[in-house]
Formats: sequence, C-alpha cells, structure tokens
Amino acid sequence: FSVESGVPDQPFGDEETLTGAKNRAFHAYTAYKESNGVYPHLSFGMEGGLEWSSAILDEDDEETLWCMAWMAVYGKRKPLVVDLMASSQSKFYTADKQPQYGLAKTATFMLPSSLTKLIKSGMELGDADDKVFGRVKSKHGSGTVGILTDGMIDRAAYYEHALTLALVSWIRPDVYSSKGSGFASSLLCGSGR
Repeated sequence: FSVESGVPDQPFGDEETLTGAKNRAFHAYTAYKESNGVYPHLSFGMEGGLEWSSAILDEDDEETLWCMAWMAVYGKRKPLVVDLMASSQSKFYTADKQPQYGLAKTATFMLPSSLTKLIKSGMELGDADDKVFGRVKSKHGSGTVGILTDGMIDRAAYYEHALTLALVSWIRPDVYSSKGSGFASSLLCGSGR
C-alpha cells in the first residue's frame, strides 16, 4: 500500500525518520484492513533520512551529512506468525493483545559534499543524486548507496539487515516482552514447537 509518512519528503534526524517509518507501518496496517476486512499479520514501513554528524568534518570544518533509514514492523505476535518466524530456540512466548512495533536502523554512511551542497539548498537526496550522477529516479532503483558502492550494496540490500533486525521480537518472542524490551516476564503461550 502506498501510504503517507506524515513527515517531510526529506526527513532529518532519527526522530523524524523513525516517525515516518512508524507512520507508514501503521497506515499500511489500517489500509490493509480497509481493503480486506481484516488486519494483516504484519505491516512494514521504511523511511530514509539524513543526519548531521561531527564524526568527520568537511573541508570547512563543518558537520557532514550522513544517510540512514529506519524500518518499522507493526503487528501482533500470535500463533501463526510466531510458528512461521520464530527461532527453533523459542519454546514459549506471550501473545500480544495489541499490535506492537519492531524497529531497527540501517547502517549510516557519509554523503559526498556535492550531494550535501544540493541538499543544503533544499533538494531531496534522490533528486540531488539524479543531478550529480546523471540518473533518473535513482531513489526507486539502486539508490544513492548503490552508486556510491558501485553496486556492491543496492537500496534493497541496504534495507535488508535492518528489516530483519526489526523482526527480532517475532524471531525470538521468548526473550522480548509485549512492550519489546527485556525478557518476557510471563510466558503463557506455547509456540507449538
């Protein structure tokens, strides 16, 4: 489902980018319900963003711009989903009464100054990428990460690890509470394993 993120087209910082991913996952969850009459087992939201960092300073001794993304998974841990996804190590889990989020962030990488200058002037990363590298709709293809790594990591691969990490409370429901943190304190439901 194509859903709104509720954040600017070019999010900056963790808070704005994470909010966009969570909004997309939630809105996809409700859009599925509207379309199919039932809620999905899980829905997913991805939001790319940028953040300033002093880890490496630019040629003017100013912060550099780094690319990152947040992944959000939204849904309930319930028997069918857990039985399909859970690690063989997971013997018991607590079923969720309400949907929960699983969240993870991608790796980050510094953008070259040619992109940073265009973004500072108000251009979105995908448009800046197209202009600097002479591409069209790169954000729907290999992405900036694809051209900067010479295809070693494309946009899909860039998101893959973070998406898997956003699913850890479904993969290991025995060690995550329904709030997503710490060891589950009450292990009530058998997973059928």
